[in-house]
Amino acid sequence: MNTSLSNPEEYDLVILGSGAGGKLLAWDSAQKGQRVVVIERKYVGGACPNIACLPSKNIIHSAKVASLFFRSEEFGISKDNVRIAMGAVRERKRKMVEKLVEIHLDHYRQSGAELVMGTGRFVGPKTIEAELNESGMRTFRGKNVVINTGSRAMLDPIPGLAESQPLTHIEALELDQLPRHLLVLGAGYVGLELAEAFRRFGAEVILIDRNSRLAHDEDEDVSQGLEEIFRDEGIHIVTNAKVTQVEGQSGGWVRLIGTCGEAELNLEGTHLLVAGGRTPNTNGIGLDKAGVETTERGHVKVNERLQTTAEGVWAVGGLRRQPALHAHLRQ
Repeated sequence: MNTSLSNPEEYDLVILGSGAGGKLLAWDSAQKGQRVVVIERKYVGGACPNIACLPSKNIIHSAKVASLFFRSEEFGISKDNVRIAMGAVRERKRKMVEKLVEIHLDHYRQSGAELVMGTGRFVGPKTIEAELNESGMRTFRGKNVVINTGSRAMLDPIPGLAESQPLTHIEALELDQLPRHLLVLGAGYVGLELAEAFRRFGAEVILIDRNSRLAHDEDEDVSQGLEEIFRDEGIHIVTNAKVTQVEGQSGGWVRLIGTCGEAELNLEGTHLLVAGGRTPNTNGIGLDKAGVETTERGHVKVNERLQTTAEGVWAVGGLRRQPALHAHLRQ
């Protein structure tokens, strides 16, 4: 018999995942005297300070500086010997992330909320078992439980796509070498930001999307403006594209095969970045044992107060059913 299951540690609030909603709730509740624990698998503070919003903006800023150097002759400044050291770009980003993580850890210490690093899953109503990263198991039961596991980059079931080991935004922000010829599959916010950044660093970039225009959820004049800017930057744009086959492997040689309207599509590059949307991190966390229902696409069902179908269990962040509200990258 698992004694941890029969004698779980009791908390006022148990939070699975340390993203924006969960961490702020944890700090505020702990400061008000509640006993709070947050279970986090890897990224202290969630995606935004580690692999998404802020790191991407760090890289984008470096790319903007690079673009000014490449245009320096317009201002009477020689650009001889200008080169991009992607390893240094990455190191600048990593240092920023380290500082942000330390700030988060300090907030946990000051608030009194407990942070547990491990992989959590429901084993019963309002009860979560955590496999600790440093080995061992702990089980927590909360008067209230919040699910805050976020989302991840989605790979469409295109033959050869997964096998090509494409970049997502996570790997793209960790590159220490500039891709010579980058194919970006998806012209939403993530694809647009990273396509422009890598073009400004000096990569050849092709931006491919299944829709008829960039950022197709926005007003048409916004899409037109973006297309003009991107073409001026030297980014090749392919819309109305249907990719049916991927060959090769990203990082060496990769090819996209399909159709573009009535024409054939055949694009080659050295790297492939997939930016085709998000999928919720709800698989494998035992939601069925907690009585938490999900939609067909795996999002947690919530009401207007973010309550799930299980009493005392709430959901915040990208794993719940919601519209895409902003342009930030999310894990």
